[in-house]
Amino acid sequence: MTSFFQGGRAQFDGVDSRASTVFDFPLYNAMRDVIVRGQPMQKIIDVLQRDSLYPRPDLLVTFFGNHDQRRFMSEDGSSKDKLKAAFSLLLTMRGVPQIYAGDEIGMPGGDDPDNRRDFPGGFPGDSRNAFSPAGRSPDEQEIFAHAQSLLRLRQAHPALRTGTQWHIGWDDSYYAFVRESPEEKLLVIFNNAASPRELQIPIEDTPLASVTRFENLFGPGQVEVKDKAVQAKLPAMSLSVYRVH
Repeated sequence: MTSFFQGGRAQFDGVDSRASTVFDFPLYNAMRDVIVRGQPMQKIIDVLQRDSLYPRPDLLVTFFGNHDQRRFMSEDGSSKDKLKAAFSLLLTMRGVPQIYAGDEIGMPGGDDPDNRRDFPGGFPGDSRNAFSPAGRSPDEQEIFAHAQSLLRLRQAHPALRTGTQWHIGWDDSYYAFVRESPEEKLLVIFNNAASPRELQIPIEDTPLASVTRFENLFGPGQVEVKDKAVQAKLPAMSLSVYRVH
C-alpha cells in the first residue's frame, strides 16, 4: 500500500504521483515490533525484501518515531539500550533517516499530544538547557553521544548513505547486511538479543565471498573470516560496522 504512492511510474489508475518519496511506515512498525517487543527479526527482513515494489527504495524516509506516534521511550517494554539499538539500525540501513526532535535524548511522551512536549532547550521558563551537555542527564548524554557518533559515521561513509543493501544472514535475533558503494563495502551486524551471541555466517555466493579481513569502524563486536564464513562475537543489544578488505 505504501509503495503505491511513491512517484516515478504510473499506477493502474494511470496516475504518477510524482512524489519523490514517502514515509516508510512498514519499516517503522517492524522496527518497533522487533526492537521494543522482541518479535523475530524476520519482520524487518519481510519489509526490506519488498523494496522492489518501490521505484526508489533508497529515497524512502525511514524513522522509528514521529509527532503522531507514542515516543519510542514511552512504549511498553522500551529502554535506553533499545533506543540506542533503534538508532544503530536506523542510521546504517537504506533510506533517508528522519529523527524526531527529542528522541536524541530519549524524551518520553505518550499518545498525541503528550508526544509533542516542548524540548527542554533553555528557553524562557525552562529549568534546563538540553542543547548543552551540562543540561542533560547521564542517560540523555549517553543516548545523544551514541546517535551523534552514528551520524558522523554515516556522514563519513558513502556506502551507509547511498550504497546498495545486501542481506547476508539473519535469524530471530540478529541481522547481518552489507552496504556497498563504488567507494567501499561495509559489513553491518546487529544483535537484538538480550545476551551476547556467537555467530557463524556463511558467505559463499555473497558480496563477501572474496573478503580477506575486516576493519572495525564502529561498535564492540569482533569478527574474522574462517572456513568460508564470518565468525562474529557480539555483545547484547549491539551493532558493529566493519570495512571489508
